[in-house]
Amino acid sequence: MKIAIVGGIYAKGGGRTDFIKVSPETILEAGCRDAGHEVTTLSHYDAVDFSRFDVVHVHHLSYGAARLASDPSSTPFAFTAHDASHMCGWKLSAARRMAMGYVLSRADATVCLSPAEARFQNRTYRLQGANQVTIPNGIDAQQYPYRRLNGAGNGQPWRLVFCGQLIQFKRCDLAIRAIARLSLDVELTLAYQNTALETELKALAISLGVADRVIFAGKKDPPQLADLYQRSDLLVLPSENEALPSVITEAMLSGLPFVTTTVGGIPEQSGGFGSLLTRPTVQMLADNIAHVLKNYASYSGSSQKMSDYARRTFSIPSMIADHLRLYETLAGGPVRRASRHSLRPDALIRAAVHHWGRAGHPGHQKLPVIASERS
Repeated sequence: MKIAIVGGIYAKGGGRTDFIKVSPETILEAGCRDAGHEVTTLSHYDAVDFSRFDVVHVHHLSYGAARLASDPSSTPFAFTAHDASHMCGWKLSAARRMAMGYVLSRADATVCLSPAEARFQNRTYRLQGANQVTIPNGIDAQQYPYRRLNGAGNGQPWRLVFCGQLIQFKRCDLAIRAIARLSLDVELTLAYQNTALETELKALAISLGVADRVIFAGKKDPPQLADLYQRSDLLVLPSENEALPSVITEAMLSGLPFVTTTVGGIPEQSGGFGSLLTRPTVQMLADNIAHVLKNYASYSGSSQKMSDYARRTFSIPSMIADHLRLYETLAGGPVRRASRHSLRPDALIRAAVHHWGRAGHPGHQKLPVIASERS
């Protein structure tokens, strides 16, 4: 098959951006090529004749998604939002709400990352006639092997780790405030790519008197992250908005217990492991961290079982095979937008999506289209 993958990870011309090197799109790209298919990667703003392809898969809501929804070709397209903000209760702008509805009403298939996202889409958007599938993102288990090198508080501080971006909805401030309330001897390492709130968070740590216990480690590549997971006692991710965060899967593969929130697909992703917050507040986070650390033997005792579960559930071969089955189903079939000729390409919608893609979205101001599960 001739497959086009459109995504925010790609710069104009289809090359990789410098911000994130590995994402669900790049994993899918490599897997499809390895399976013998011809793959073309495109940014949302590349000019292209989509009739050249057997199927197009668009990742993220931006200009390219609106273009496919109104494209005159008979090429089917699949759409993956990679964004659970609406599902997590965030109020969407009128332009974004209109654009999402427009794309989902015309996509030939929608790929959801979790059953929770599939249920939400069915409740909220017009999906009649679309092929809806649930395919969780795969993570390379070889890069995150099960290995425990942590001290578990024996003669040293408990080592907590946060991995993600220092942006508002990740609520890193809650993690810093929580350790200030703990009577236990703990230290927190922050590993991150986006430094948006770095100065603000450093000032917060100083003001709370925990600057000596908060380590701003910056960017880590996968081998460094794997080592950090293996040497840490607990992952802390108090986000208000997530779809299917890769860091949870990576921690599970490594056997690292975690405290996180019940947003997006996390409750299903976690598989009954870890400790989940119903609301991300400082006190609830502090209480849950304390509970895990005081009962650490119970959590660490299930770490091998947790790792095995993650290896089965979030395998890259399964992710690739499920996508290829979907593409084969779509290729050569009828396209949904062909039955909607009365709905001419709406210039207002396209202009609104174009503006949104350029301006970004709350929490992603410096990442206009790039939004991944590591974000």
